[in-house]
Amino acid sequence: MGNTDHPRYGYRRLGWFLGWSAHKTRRIMQLVELVIGRRKKGWRQGGKAEITAPANALRPYAVFKDETHPQDGMDYSAMVASGAWVQDFTHLWFLGAWCYLAVVLDLATRQVVGWQLGLRHTSELTFQAVLSALTAHAAPPILHSDQGSEYLSAKHNELCDALGITLSASDKGSPWQNGFMESWFGKFKDDLGPLTPYHDLAELYVAVARQIHYYNHDRIHSAFKMSPAEYATELKKTPVTELGVSDKLLQKVGA
Repeated sequence: MGNTDHPRYGYRRLGWFLGWSAHKTRRIMQLVELVIGRRKKGWRQGGKAEITAPANALRPYAVFKDETHPQDGMDYSAMVASGAWVQDFTHLWFLGAWCYLAVVLDLATRQVVGWQLGLRHTSELTFQAVLSALTAHAAPPILHSDQGSEYLSAKHNELCDALGITLSASDKGSPWQNGFMESWFGKFKDDLGPLTPYHDLAELYVAVARQIHYYNHDRIHSAFKMSPAEYATELKKTPVTELGVSDKLLQKVGA
């Protein structure tokens, strides 16, 4: 990217200089871990202790076939009425090292509303994924994850408190409680395919961005018989029931 002529440029000025959007410039600066030396503002990495894991706010929406074996026959479908976002990250083995992709998924539409690719699975990676979602979408009532420390940092807690979001976490050792996210990553990796065609992180970043765009806008979702973006558009055009989804759309997706 090159910033030797203007070493103190932040992402906005550097974007003006390169003719890029501020959003693109910030993402690529984060990807290559370009940090501008200056006084830090706001939250500090590691400045506060991690919070205690919150309760699972999605549990009331789940239907269990057998409470003693909750992973067997669990019905997730009612969770879409919660209006929640769910989040998680996955590992990508690339050029002899691990990369990490953090994703935020809207349960109601199954759209990826935010994501971040990085070289370390820190709370900053997952926090930036949430921030990217909030720049384009209204805050959800619930933000759900597992109990990884990446999601339980003070900065996540403070952000949710400020925006009136209930921070939620699955029980320990219960990955099925974030089943939508687990399922999404499996399909995404299948669609993305081998990473050997890509020669550097910039190429991988573009490939991930294209695949997420394809998933959101072109790939037909089996639950909706249309893409998540198309379903989100239909959702905005139709009357809302008590569950938050129109009767017509509920019939269409077989709910």
